[in-house]
Amino acid sequence: MKLKRDSIYFVYKIISFFPDKFIFGFWFKAIVRLRARILNLMPDMHIGENVKIYRHVKITRKSKIAIQEKTVIKENCHLAGNIEIGKRCNILNNTKIDGTGKVIIGNDTHIGRENDIFSHYHDISKKEILVNQSKEVPQTTLIGNNVMLFSRVAVMSGKTIEDNVVIAYGSVVTKNCTEAGIYAGVPAVQIGMRE
Repeated sequence: MKLKRDSIYFVYKIISFFPDKFIFGFWFKAIVRLRARILNLMPDMHIGENVKIYRHVKITRKSKIAIQEKTVIKENCHLAGNIEIGKRCNILNNTKIDGTGKVIIGNDTHIGRENDIFSHYHDISKKEILVNQSKEVPQTTLIGNNVMLFSRVAVMSGKTIEDNVVIAYGSVVTKNCTEAGIYAGVPAVQIGMRE
């Protein structure tokens, strides 16, 4: 089992470096879908139909990842741990999703560039414990359906972003976000509602 996983992962790593654009559009369509199909062969991975994975997407070898159909993962994203991504989502360049606990993203959600989504924190409450030896505490982070996270948003672990929420550029989500709310700031606060 380990040999099979390592072999498939090795093939994926090589193909992740192949360029997405070639002389013909056929190359692009083939390579972004081939990456998804190869990942689907790995244990603990489920990659749906018509998922597109662009080049240099790093997926940690022992991750448990489910990506539903027609989702797009753009260049240089990093996915690790236990992650579920719904249908027709867009995850843009340089986004990091930490599934140490678990991250669940609903359908039709847009995650902008350079976002950080966490599902664990370090327990630094006791000063006698060195911070670099602090315990990791896993939590589940939930992002609903039809959510828009603009670029450079950080979502802290254990938070719930309900359906139809919009989070403005550069915000830090430290509290749960209620349905159809518009949030902005550090920390993010509600500044409006979607009609």
